[in-house]
Formats: sequence, structure tokens, C-alpha cells
Amino acid sequence: MQTRLLLLPALLLGVSCSIMPGYSDDDCCEGCTDDSVAVNESTVFMGEVPILNHLFQSSNPNDRDPDLPASLDIPNFTILTGKVSGGGLISAEQVAELPAKGYTTIINLQNESEPGVKEERAAAADAGITYISIPCSGSNFTLEDGYRVAAALAENPGHTLFHCRSGGRVSAVWALTRGIVEGLSPEEAAAVAANEGCRPIPQRMIDRVASELTP
Repeated sequence: MQTRLLLLPALLLGVSCSIMPGYSDDDCCEGCTDDSVAVNESTVFMGEVPILNHLFQSSNPNDRDPDLPASLDIPNFTILTGKVSGGGLISAEQVAELPAKGYTTIINLQNESEPGVKEERAAAADAGITYISIPCSGSNFTLEDGYRVAAALAENPGHTLFHCRSGGRVSAVWALTRGIVEGLSPEEAAAVAANEGCRPIPQRMIDRVASELTP
């Protein structure tokens, strides 16, 4: 985990992946220049100690923040923590209602070419919602996507909707994010992907979570 933490400052400060050792232009994560999240690295980590605990509160019904994210009528809606909910597609009309429900931020893992994404982005702008695009697919998500989600949550501490088309990509990248912030082992993060996401995901996605976190 120590070696991976060394990537965090560049990713959090919005530096293009292409200038990091071992990266070529072809490796650069999609959209890292246009949609990167600029925060000070100490916002997410104090040395090696995670300080995002307020975002990673228990989702146990008996141990919840009294001000949980409001329920949304989207596929596979799940409260992931006291500040973050996850799920699938949301319509532009539903986006317009998010501020009234207490949401301040959307993190979308869909690619811009997927149906409804451009409309969602426009609706978020009209509603005053912070919209963060971290595009990936179910077969090419990476550890860097987890770093970018962690950075986005640190920069936007209000209630966040973290979504994709069905919630599957969210389940996998959420496990990577928790692995980074909580220092989970590959096996522990894989268990999060399998059991603590928005919906069941294929074993190949679970295995990729473990692989991305393996030194």
C-alpha cells in the first residue's frame, strides 16, 4: 500500500497521469485533465492515516448518522455510508430534485457516450449540483479511479450520489476506494466488492479489485 500512496499527491492535485513514472499517453486515465479533482493531499491523508472517517460511517441501521442521504428511486439504490449513496441510472428530472433531498454532489462512472449522461451533466449544472465524471467500464476500472473518488469525496463532504448504469461499476470502484482509504488488503477489498456494494457483480470484477490492490 505504501507504493500506491505515492501516486496520491499527483492524482489529487490534478496532474496528468502521463507525467508519472511508468505511464505512457495510452495509459493515461480517460478525462484526468478535464475532470480531475484538485485538493490538497492532506485533505485525504495525514501522513499515512486516513482522515475521511466522516465519509465512511457505518451503514448499519443501528449505527447511522441521523442525517443520512435521502432515498432515491434509481436502480439498486444503496446507502454506502453516512454521506454516500450508490446506484444506477438517474434521470435529468430526478437530478433537478437532488438539492431538495440534501444532495450536493454526483460522481458518475459512466462514459459520456452512454445514454442520458450529457442530459444529466446539464441538469446538474442547472440544479447547482457538483458533477464529477470518472468514466470507466466494468472491465477497465483501475486503482486510480478509486483515488479520484477518494479525492472527490474529500473535496465535496456533503451528501454524494455515486452512480453508473446499474450500480455494478460503483460496487467495484467503491471497494477500491475503501481499500485505499482504509488500507484494506486485496482480499478484504474483494469482500467489500462482493458483499457491500449496490448489487452482485461478476467474479471477474471482484478479482480485478483484488488485482488492482495487489503490490
